[in-house]
Amino acid sequence: MYGSWLDLVRLLGALLMAGLAVKWMDDVLDVDYDLCQGQRTLAARFGRAALPYAMAVMACAVALAEAPAIAAFLGAYAVGMFARPFERLPSQLPAWAETILALALCAAIVGWRGALWGASFMLAVDWLDDLVDRFRDLETGQWNAVIRFGLVEVLLAILGALAVAIFAEVLWTLIGLVALAAVTVVSELTTMKLVSDDGREGPWSRLS
Repeated sequence: MYGSWLDLVRLLGALLMAGLAVKWMDDVLDVDYDLCQGQRTLAARFGRAALPYAMAVMACAVALAEAPAIAAFLGAYAVGMFARPFERLPSQLPAWAETILALALCAAIVGWRGALWGASFMLAVDWLDDLVDRFRDLETGQWNAVIRFGLVEVLLAILGALAVAIFAEVLWTLIGLVALAAVTVVSELTTMKLVSDDGREGPWSRLS
């Protein structure tokens, strides 16, 4: 029993830290956009040090539970290319090619079930985020799956992706949802609002 509970704790810790690392890296890419929206994330506050810290957090995730941490990270990387599949990346490869490479690398390291879980679970997470941000993204012109494909279609896709994730790895999916909630809470608590909801300067605006 002790070993089983310890394994669950390690899995939760790994997925939580992998989720935080992925969120941190995503915030680094979106730092200018977030600042324009009046939100100062940890990525903005840490500046150039954000990526090394994210890498350290990801290393801890892999140390706790290698397979799910790698599957979550590479799955998030692959899903991140979905919005602009034909865009040329710094590697000079189109985004769709890097998606395939990421999933192939994931399958080689953790097996096809792990790769399938990473892609499907992170797709569900990504589109859940689009569901929450649909009104803000509509105003700013950001790519959003709900705006692009429709609310009902995206909801069905999220349910389908979660079903595939459960088929691939039941336990990873259940613990992953708990980790997702925790990552969301941490993100909200560590993001400073430079502009309040009524348009006035937020309490942190003078510190930006």
